[in-house]
Amino acid sequence: MGVERWSKVRKPLQIMKVEMIPISDVSPHEEIIEEEITDFIKSLKSKGIFYRPILLDRKTLVVLDGHHRVEGLRRLGAKMVPGILLDYDGEDVELYTWYPVIWQPYDEVVSFIRSKARTEDVEVNEAMEMTDNDESVFCILPDIDGMTILVHGTEEVMEIIKDRFTIEFVDTLDFLEKLDGKNGALLYRRAPTKKEVIERALSGRLYPPKTTRHYLPFRYQDIRIKLSNLF
Repeated sequence: MGVERWSKVRKPLQIMKVEMIPISDVSPHEEIIEEEITDFIKSLKSKGIFYRPILLDRKTLVVLDGHHRVEGLRRLGAKMVPGILLDYDGEDVELYTWYPVIWQPYDEVVSFIRSKARTEDVEVNEAMEMTDNDESVFCILPDIDGMTILVHGTEEVMEIIKDRFTIEFVDTLDFLEKLDGKNGALLYRRAPTKKEVIERALSGRLYPPKTTRHYLPFRYQDIRIKLSNLF
């Protein structure tokens, strides 16, 4: 699946209220990655301490951050999950997406994608605008001579690509500076809306992993809760 690469931003610490929430009331909006679940459960059993609270929408108890921690606890039979309740409609919680980056020769990436999906060559600004308007799945960056490749289809296109290539997920388009049109391709895609996230969670039509990226302007504290206290 690949790893996440964050840009370095120093944020102030804000102590948040942590509440114990019945795990049966919590709804994910993204699918999980089995390898991460395995690693988390192994670590949790070894340490016996739960360190990082889950971020939840106050109104619906939809998971905003912590899908693998919730699923790991669920598989262990936990009844409760430590969570921080946030006003998802408020300004503090910002919603973006992760941009997949494939560190393979650009032409190889383009050739594979063209063989698996309907594409068209479009001027880069228009392609990005069409993607933002949900008229395509993604477009491929960097652009070549002002043109880029617009990719049509459904979410399954991205899953096919993930099966073929190792992907790194980056949080900003600043990483384009590392791509030269020969090595590496960034897949520019639209971020979901908050309304779409809630609808997906409540309907059970989960997004693929690494679709949403929730951002807070502050960091919050770690906790130390004995695993036995969650059962």
